[in-house]
Amino acid sequence: MNFREAQQEYLRFGKALLSGDSNFPEIPPAVASDVFDTFIEESIAAKVFRFITMGSDVVKFYVKGAALNVYAPTEASPVPETKLSFEPPVVLEAREVRAVSRISDVAEEESVVDLVAMTVEDMARSIADAVDKNVFRGAGDGSDAYNLFTGLQRSHTLPGSQTQTLDIAKAPLTVEHINKAVAALEELGYRDDLVMIIHPKTALHLRNDLAEKGLETISGDILRTGEVNAIFGLKKVYVTTHLEKRSYSGSDGTKVSDVIVCSSRDAGVGGYRRALRIERDRDVEAGLTKVAASIRFAWRIAKTDAIFLIQNALAE
Repeated sequence: MNFREAQQEYLRFGKALLSGDSNFPEIPPAVASDVFDTFIEESIAAKVFRFITMGSDVVKFYVKGAALNVYAPTEASPVPETKLSFEPPVVLEAREVRAVSRISDVAEEESVVDLVAMTVEDMARSIADAVDKNVFRGAGDGSDAYNLFTGLQRSHTLPGSQTQTLDIAKAPLTVEHINKAVAALEELGYRDDLVMIIHPKTALHLRNDLAEKGLETISGDILRTGEVNAIFGLKKVYVTTHLEKRSYSGSDGTKVSDVIVCSSRDAGVGGYRRALRIERDRDVEAGLTKVAASIRFAWRIAKTDAIFLIQNALAE
């Protein structure tokens, strides 16, 4: 579909949104595609972890366990049969999230395309925020759209969790802390796809530590590009405010956060239904049309031992 055709779809859909016609049209492919493309582009979690397209609300995802065995048989001795082993499947159960926006009924025709485009972008970004907050810090209690699933910051609370933790008790994050996390994961065989997820305020102290070690240029590159292979043995660093920042304790208001170091391939898996539902509700008195976009997505921590948490790092 070329740009002009997409623009026409946006125009027709925008007019339908703002009209009083009860026969609300189906979502044009250009609009639906842009919502999902923007969601994938804006979501950090969708860049870090494997997100699959779900054909139904419940999908089983199999995680590879041990690798194939290698033998050195003696002469005339058969080699024992080996097979790939898989751990119990991770069950993804999609939950709905909904973003609501408003469009003025008095919009001029030439503004409709831009208004609908901005609305689509805003809703997609809001959905991406909800997904990221679930993946990184979700409580899993279903209390709101940001706590539908258990996030990586709480992986150590799961039953039987093998997540390793290092509590640095309000200390600034340093290279040494990260090296400990990387070494612990490498010892378990997680080497090729290690990433770090960090709050901007925590990253500030890491930058200071690098500067003190004479690595000012590298410290700037880490926060700008995320490329850190040469220093930490990490594939990428992601700086995000979607990590929880909290008081150290009830009596100590010092702000702290957790640093997540994990295998992006093994730590968790997400999924989403590539089906978009858009609803509208007109507020005639206010002259506004409320538009709601809904998608269904899922997230599960797959292997808790593929996650290392540096807890209570200074974040102020």
